[in-house]
Amino acid sequence: MKKIIAIIAVMLAFTVSAQAQAKKTTAQEAAQKDIALLASKIKMNETLKADLTTLMVTKHNTMSDAKLSETDKENASKQYIRKLMSALNDEQKKVLNSDPELLKKLVH
Repeated sequence: MKKIIAIIAVMLAFTVSAQAQAKKTTAQEAAQKDIALLASKIKMNETLKADLTTLMVTKHNTMSDAKLSETDKENASKQYIRKLMSALNDEQKKVLNSDPELLKKLVH
């Protein structure tokens, strides 16, 4: 009886662990969501989308690094704002700056 309970407990533990891992989103998926959110506000061509997707993947990989301190993450956020703004034209920058909540979502 003890062995059956132990086997059931182990199987349950593996099931819970597998489900928790399946729910994690990858940096690529998170970047695609960010780009879709940005594209809903501003018009972008495919080249710009590809460039910004690369930037967002890098951002998500950096921000998920547990070794970085909060100061390092804040500095990285500032760099991503600069890189994002340098890729946009004046009209796109104006639209993005008019929505600070969106900007915060994109760089944090």
